[in-house]
Amino acid sequence: MPTDNPRIQVMLDSETNNLLANFAALQKRSVSSAAAELIREALEIHEDMLLSKHADERFLSNKKWIKHEDAWK
Repeated sequence: MPTDNPRIQVMLDSETNNLLANFAALQKRSVSSAAAELIREALEIHEDMLLSKHADERFLSNKKWIKHEDAWK
């Protein structure tokens, strides 16, 4: 059946494949939809970590901080 969604092929070791299959079975989903969900979650976590690192670097830089009240006067 044709689909508009892009497809990827991933090679998994047998242990990871079994874990993914068990996860999908517990969720009552297909293995491919469970894998897609896990990939989305991992990408969100990765994005959060990168943004947090960037925020920490900006916070620790030698920038002059202005109080909120002073900025809106």
